Amino acid sequence: MSEQPLNRWDRIKSKFYSTIEKQILKEKPYKVALGCALGIGVNFFPTLGFGFVFAFFLAVIAGVSRASATAVSLLTGPLVPLMYALNILIGGLVITPVAGKENLTDLIISQYSKILRVGDVQEQIFSFLEFFGAAFLLGAVVNAVVIGTGFFFFVRFILRKRMKHSI
Repeated sequence: MSEQPLNRWDRIKSKFYSTIEKQILKEKPYKVALGCALGIGVNFFPTLGFGFVFAFFLAVIAGVSRASATAVSLLTGPLVPLMYALNILIGGLVITPVAGKENLTDLIISQYSKILRVGDVQEQIFSFLEFFGAAFLLGAVVNAVVIGTGFFFFVRFILRKRMKHSI
C-alpha cells in the first residue's frame, strides 16, 4: 500500500520532466536561450518570491520560451541572496567614484557611521536607504544584463551543440 504513492509520485515527476523537455525542445534554440536569460535576469530584482511568475509573463510578452524562463527562474531562486549581495557590490563599485570616496570599503564604512551616529534617526535611515537602494538597483540592472547575456550565449551554444549531435 505504501508503494502506490511512490509510483504515483514517480509518474508525476516523469510527466513534469517530459513536459518541460518537450516544451523546451520544440522551441528554437534562441527562444529557449532568451527565456533562460530572462529567467535568471528577473531574479536579480526583488520580486518577493514571485520571480517565476514575472519570468513567465515577460516570456509571454517577449514571445520566448515560457517553460525555460519559468524553470530557470525557479532553479536559480535559491541563489537570490548571492545575487542580491552581488547587486550591492557591483552597484557600490559603480557609485563609489560618483560619491567621492576612494574605494567601496570607505563608502560602506561612511554609510554605517552615519547610521550609528547619534542624532536624527530618520535622516540616518534615509541616508542608508539612499545608498543601498541606489547601489542595489544599479547593480541589479548591470548584473541582469551582463549575466543574462552571458547565460543566453551559453545556453544557445549548448543547445546548438546538442542539436548537431542528435542529427
